[in-house]
Amino acid sequence: MDFDFILGQEKLIENLKKVLEKKELVHAYLLEGQKGLGKKRVAYLFAKGICCRGQGQRPCNKCISCRKMEGGNHPEIMWIQGEGSIKIDQIRQLQKNLQLMPYEGDQKVCIICHADEMTVQAQNALLKTLEEPPKHAVVILLTARPDSLLPTIVSRCQRIKMSPITREEIEKCLINKKGLEENEARVIGSLSKGIIGEALRLLEDEDFKRQRKETIRITRDLIDKNTIEVLENIHFFIEERPHINEILDMLIIWYRDLLIYKDTNVWTYIINIDQGEDILYQSKKLSFDSIKEMFLIINKTRENFMTNVNFQLSLENMLLELKEKTK
Repeated sequence: MDFDFILGQEKLIENLKKVLEKKELVHAYLLEGQKGLGKKRVAYLFAKGICCRGQGQRPCNKCISCRKMEGGNHPEIMWIQGEGSIKIDQIRQLQKNLQLMPYEGDQKVCIICHADEMTVQAQNALLKTLEEPPKHAVVILLTARPDSLLPTIVSRCQRIKMSPITREEIEKCLINKKGLEENEARVIGSLSKGIIGEALRLLEDEDFKRQRKETIRITRDLIDKNTIEVLENIHFFIEERPHINEILDMLIIWYRDLLIYKDTNVWTYIINIDQGEDILYQSKKLSFDSIKEMFLIINKTRENFMTNVNFQLSLENMLLELKEKTK
């Protein structure tokens, strides 16, 4: 595995390659970005390149150092990972290891996953290492929440930010590398919010497929069923409460598709392209203004959940308001 496997982070990867080529390393890096963007993979490859003993491009994937990294038994590359908080004892052990000279090569690397889960005591202990780092040591911190780290930690690291990628890049990856049909790739790419890890999770998630099917059924119920029958769908939302944001996203994308088709009669920009029959049916039953208002109702409900509103009452109101717009 090399940097070519990192999707949509070309500028970042180009910069890391230059650092490895010129051996212009600093003692600490803060690799930040949302969960699922590939921070751990980037850190793995960067550490592999730092310790690589080959000539030319790093990592070379051929030298003994690269082979040990691939085998998971490199003596100079340490990982702190796992669930739960990172305690001061783990950082103290790290410090002892970093003080020792490398047995192989001339660099030691430590990768701290979920660095924001370090306790305050652990962060203060790490700060001592960052202030007076051993010349042979590189520390790589990974986090989705840089604001949870002490400012003094952040200020002593070179920050590397990973950003969400385009829907088109994710779709292309799903089609070319996972063999998906274009229609399915378009849906997953849109719901992944630019995060390749989320796209791969949705691809394998049977619950996601069931939730999407039920969500689309509810949009049909809003048109075809009476108010009492529509309100019975509240049970679905309650059962899927841990995934409510994803389900509301599905609804927003659905009515976004209806708006576009109602206005243009063109399929080019439709995301739920595999549900053409329902899009045709609903777009004939609903006016453009009604669809627009339904879109806004769902978006308002999603915003309400950020202010600790009553969960069930808010969803019941949403269903009632949506039903009203179908009349």
